Amino acid sequence: MVIDLNRCTACQACVIACKAENNIPFVGPEESAKGRDIAWMELIALHEGDYPNVKTRFLPRPCFHCDKPPCTKVCPVHAT
Repeated sequence: MVIDLNRCTACQACVIACKAENNIPFVGPEESAKGRDIAWMELIALHEGDYPNVKTRFLPRPCFHCDKPPCTKVCPVHAT
């Protein structure tokens, strides 16, 4: 799978589709703070520079284990 990083808007539709397809439970902020979230598809935010010249990039990190991944179908900007 190829992901166009210039198109990704970090909407996280791919992350939600992956969780729904693979029956991964959603956890709240308390459990997440304890390190108890499970994610096969992650969206990592990378911040560059110092204020006021800050640039944020988003790096999707898919798992690549699905034959027909649901994350590719739900992308609203067709980055996959």
